Amino acid sequence: MTSLQEIIVRYKKLGNELESLLKNTEEMFDGTNSMALDIDEYQQYLFVYQGNTGLEKAYQYILELSKTTFVEGYLRKNKRGRYEIEGYELSSGSSLDIWVEGNDSRAGGYYLFTRLEHREDYYAYGKPDLELEGRKARIRR
Repeated sequence: MTSLQEIIVRYKKLGNELESLLKNTEEMFDGTNSMALDIDEYQQYLFVYQGNTGLEKAYQYILELSKTTFVEGYLRKNKRGRYEIEGYELSSGSSLDIWVEGNDSRAGGYYLFTRLEHREDYYAYGKPDLELEGRKARIRR
């Protein structure tokens, strides 16, 4: 069986190729008049478009594999009404890892990669009911 570390090395290598492919694909989209394509080419164009969407998301996850912890602590709301970790202020759209309790690991939980969003108050994207105040969190760069 292939180890986790071996897979991570392969993902990072793939990330370099994906970066180039995504750039070239974006250039192709910018330079292509889809109205000039015949029906088969247009279908291929749509497949590439949809595939590109998935590859962009995969590429973002691959980038996360290379990041290291920048700041770690507990989320606290500051005087300005924004959350911060050890004095590092966050705002809507800020990416972070938040601790979620569970039996998914030996540690009794796991870090969930998410972002802060705001609608009346701040919440974790994908986990809107999760209490943020006092929750362990970290930011990686």
